[in-house]
Amino acid sequence: MRVWHICLFELRRILKIRSVVLNLFLLPLLLIFILGTALSSAMGTGKAAVPGQVRVGLVESVEAADSPVGEAMRAFVTAPEVAKMLTFQQMSSQDEAVHALKEGKLDFAVIVTSDMVQQWMAGKETRLQWILGKEGTLNVVGKTLFTRFTDELNRQTAVAKVLGPEMISNAGEGAETGVAAQSNITISSPGDSNQSYSASQYYAAAMLAMFMLYSGMTAINSLYTERDKKTLARLQAAPMSSGVIFAGKIAGNSLLAFMQAIIIIVMTHLLFGVNWGRHLWLIVLVCVLITMASMTLGIIVALVSKSAASASSLMQGIIIVMTFISGGFTPIAIDVIQRISEFTVNHWALQSFLSMMLDAPSREIMYNIYMLGAVCAVLAAAAAVIYRKVGYRYE
Repeated sequence: MRVWHICLFELRRILKIRSVVLNLFLLPLLLIFILGTALSSAMGTGKAAVPGQVRVGLVESVEAADSPVGEAMRAFVTAPEVAKMLTFQQMSSQDEAVHALKEGKLDFAVIVTSDMVQQWMAGKETRLQWILGKEGTLNVVGKTLFTRFTDELNRQTAVAKVLGPEMISNAGEGAETGVAAQSNITISSPGDSNQSYSASQYYAAAMLAMFMLYSGMTAINSLYTERDKKTLARLQAAPMSSGVIFAGKIAGNSLLAFMQAIIIIVMTHLLFGVNWGRHLWLIVLVCVLITMASMTLGIIVALVSKSAASASSLMQGIIIVMTFISGGFTPIAIDVIQRISEFTVNHWALQSFLSMMLDAPSREIMYNIYMLGAVCAVLAAAAAVIYRKVGYRYE
């Protein structure tokens, strides 16, 4: 009961501070509104992220054009499924294709050489040569499509090698029909193919994770306030242990963080039409894990810092850095930064919320939640070790 009394007292004390109420409850709603409105055209509904047709230049040597590989290539690019994603132009030379790419008339170029045909006829692995254009997304689409083409050619070669050398010539007849028949490549969004998150949804999830972590700063300020005002000595003189006092304060700030999550989720849904998905209890679980991460991170920073000012600065820096590299301010497509972000709370919290918004498969949602739980477990273990060594007492 003593922990509960300290918890409620702590919660009442914090809610009387106007600046805390403004920063934790009103500021995130304002930022979500500003970012969601300002960047809605850039992010859209996700449909704009699906690329249009790729303009491909096809360069074939004389030998390649008359070979089964050339016939298979032309059958591939004219197949109905592939034709939806690309338009191709026959180029007479590589220089002509490069010139067209520089002028923006092409997005991607593919070269079929006589060496490639000879390798295929010899039963070796076949690879196309290509020239990349200016747009990275269209380059990825082009490479994906034509890698699918060479995969099918190599499959035909493998089949011929298993059945015997006499089947190599027959593989040429099957290459054209086989490649065309296996060209069903599609582009879709994660989760529901007809659904994607909006800018308001993205920043609602990102700001919720970030501002729940800021609740750890209120815990830091509360812990240091008792020391600086020398009221901690009086509390420790009461018939209760330092652990009870410490637990009560952390519990009070945890309730504050959870209240913050409820208000942000409800208000963004009512005011901005943010769809948080249909997994209510999983949303609650994610909020509990973020609260746990916020408090344990606040404990670590508070116990290793020498003053309230240094602890607040360190905590704020950690939150901003984690939010930035996890794409909370703007999505970052750099592989190195994305890998680093996987060690942060914000990354897995954001991915958990977004996967629920997109109604992704349960396996994907639970994977994100498990990873968030693993990060929280590491922080909790570190906080327990530091508290054991340092403790919370008036010195």
